[in-house]
Amino acid sequence: MIELYHLFQPPKQTDIKKWNIVKFLVENGFRYYHIWEQTLRDVNGKIYGYQNYAKYPESMKDAKEFVELYKEQAITE
Repeated sequence: MIELYHLFQPPKQTDIKKWNIVKFLVENGFRYYHIWEQTLRDVNGKIYGYQNYAKYPESMKDAKEFVELYKEQAITE
């Protein structure tokens, strides 16, 4: 069992496609916590802030892009 953040809205039990998307995201370290669209960095590349929450994807194609785009924010433990 894996604990998911309160943002998780479970799909209908019979919606296998959406459950596969959930499984894919969780396996890649995204447990439905806030993901930032933009990371603000200074001229040396040091992070000094974040801006705007990203919306979790609803298709497998978008989920694959999401994982690639936000991989540095994934939980890897």
